[in-house]
Amino acid sequence: MKGPPILTTVVPVGPEPTHMICPHCHAEIDTTTYTRPGNIAYIAATLICLMGCAFGCCLIPCCIDNCMDVHHTCPNCKAYLGKYRR
Repeated sequence: MKGPPILTTVVPVGPEPTHMICPHCHAEIDTTTYTRPGNIAYIAATLICLMGCAFGCCLIPCCIDNCMDVHHTCPNCKAYLGKYRR
């Protein structure tokens, strides 16, 4: 026997962990976040490389938090919940 359907709303994710109800496991959670280089990091690295700093300096934007995209997952079921792009 199934219960009533659970309706969830889309919660916008930001650069910090977000308090929400997971749409997959329906648990009340604070999202787990991790960062990956985003488009801004790759564009900045390309521009630095084109300016002549190709010996490792072009990788600096991949280490700066403001150039990283933030990915959100559920700590309970490990479902991917969204991405905050910088």
